[in-house]
Amino acid sequence: GDRSWQGLLVAFGQIFLDMASRVHESAALDVPLDKVWAAVKSLTFPFWSIVKEVKSEGGATEVGSFRTLKFKDGTVQKIKMLELSEVEHFVTYELIESDPPAPALSAIHTIKVRPVTKTNTSFVEWISDFSMDAGQAVVQDCRFKQLEAFSDLEKSVK
Repeated sequence: GDRSWQGLLVAFGQIFLDMASRVHESAALDVPLDKVWAAVKSLTFPFWSIVKEVKSEGGATEVGSFRTLKFKDGTVQKIKMLELSEVEHFVTYELIESDPPAPALSAIHTIKVRPVTKTNTSFVEWISDFSMDAGQAVVQDCRFKQLEAFSDLEKSVK
């Protein structure tokens, strides 16, 4: 009876609390999908001006592979590719390690590229889900960096 509904609501509430903050930014880029997807799918971020160096462990598009990103500010982060679709043009990754420590315990990011067929351009989305310990500063920093990355991406693949 009522107990099963209570259990379901508690379980749903826990899932909601575990991923409490979402950043969802998007941009229309004046570049064809194939060029944008080629720059995004390997998670090496060759376009992003804040990334200094990337070391890969595993195949370029291998689910389960890792990237160690060294940023120009000295931050080093290790990410794991969780999912990649060549059909739907999206890649999902999780932050595994960070030095200095990341301000959120958990962060999962998805970058999606969609074609704008009328103009042979691209629509790009970057969705980041953070655990509930992520404060507003983390969310705003993520939003700013995603928008900056879109600008860098468009310039680098044109």
